[in-house]
Amino acid sequence: MRILIAAIGTHGDVHPYVALAQGFQSAGYAVAICTHVTHRQFVETHGIPFAPLAGDVRALLASENGRQLLTQRNPLVAVRQLHALAAPLLKQVMVDIIEAAAGADLILASTLAYPNAVTASHVHRIPLMLAGLQPFTPTSAFPCVLLSPLRYPFPGRGTLYRFTHHAAYRLLQWTSARLVNQYRQALTGLPALRYLDVFGDLIAQRTPVLYGFSEHLLPRPVDYGPFVHLTGFWFLKEQCDWEPSPALVEFLRDGPPPVYAGFGSMSDRRPKETAQIVVEALRRSGQRGILATGWEGLRAELSGPDIFLIDHVPHTWLFPRTALAVHHAGVGTVAAALQAGVPQVLIPFGVDQPFWAEMAHRRQVTPRPIPRNHLAVQRLAAAMMQALHEPVFRRRSEQVGAAIRSEDGVGAAVDVVRRFMAPQTTAVQPSSPA
Repeated sequence: MRILIAAIGTHGDVHPYVALAQGFQSAGYAVAICTHVTHRQFVETHGIPFAPLAGDVRALLASENGRQLLTQRNPLVAVRQLHALAAPLLKQVMVDIIEAAAGADLILASTLAYPNAVTASHVHRIPLMLAGLQPFTPTSAFPCVLLSPLRYPFPGRGTLYRFTHHAAYRLLQWTSARLVNQYRQALTGLPALRYLDVFGDLIAQRTPVLYGFSEHLLPRPVDYGPFVHLTGFWFLKEQCDWEPSPALVEFLRDGPPPVYAGFGSMSDRRPKETAQIVVEALRRSGQRGILATGWEGLRAELSGPDIFLIDHVPHTWLFPRTALAVHHAGVGTVAAALQAGVPQVLIPFGVDQPFWAEMAHRRQVTPRPIPRNHLAVQRLAAAMMQALHEPVFRRRSEQVGAAIRSEDGVGAAVDVVRRFMAPQTTAVQPSSPA
């Protein structure tokens, strides 16, 4: 069986899909990943066949519109900004996914790839499954991921939460339907898609959905049906030939475990200010620090015996050697810190990051998150001291980490697909909600 994984996003977004592809390869399936050319080396280095997809998400996020999107707290505006960024690429993305899916028996699509993957599945008459890193199934347990869950209950909260999911579906359809249908008809001759043609099966929970996150971070809602699978995180098996630099090994050896600070692919409007806040907060709290990519132009200003700058170091190797992870609350980085069992301080920029930051806070693995636009030296230093010295954060991080390490998210996802595609069945057998 041949599987195509279509994934749109940054390096951190694509990372779990490479892990998923490795799992399918190990199970004997032929698998390829259709994603942006900027990720080609990463995908192929891990032994996965690559198919090109239009766009460079990191460059888009670094643009003025991209930076506005990352700090936008209004979901209505955020979806419009996302559409404005993606609109020029929609036609080529559709072409690329259709071409990559030729000869495949199944398409697994990330959330952003899903609407275009619908057309590819129709062209080739093959099944399509959502393989998401964020919850996209309507529920009364929490709102759409573009909104932070409310901390206090009130009458009708569940109804409001469910409404936000349906509103998000409608908004996505409203902003992109015209262009998607225009390109769909021009490229394939297929009839225009209606709202329920794209999202109906997801809303009604009539088709299997894979979610690559753990119930130990986001508990399974009671109104999720048996076709919605929270498999656990999709952790990548890093290449065994990777080795840390001698300088990094020496820095780690020469003092107590440092604090990691990094913001992934987030494009900060004020990188110098952010870097200075982080470094000053580290020094006020008496901590050594490892600062990840994004501040190379400030290397001279940030240098010092207590600070070490890195480019790419696998989180699976680095985080267990740190005392604390300070980051942007991207779900992949949250997962890596949870897996390592280290406390976190979360500085969400926008999009789904405030949602995941709140979920981590509820699990007591981090103090209350600090939104990027509220970041200040004293606030960050206080949060770091709280995470490092209040025993509950270390204890809960270790407990949640042990639970997550016991999961096999990739294996669970492969098993769902195996049952879904078994010749003797037309649908996956319902599983018991965990």
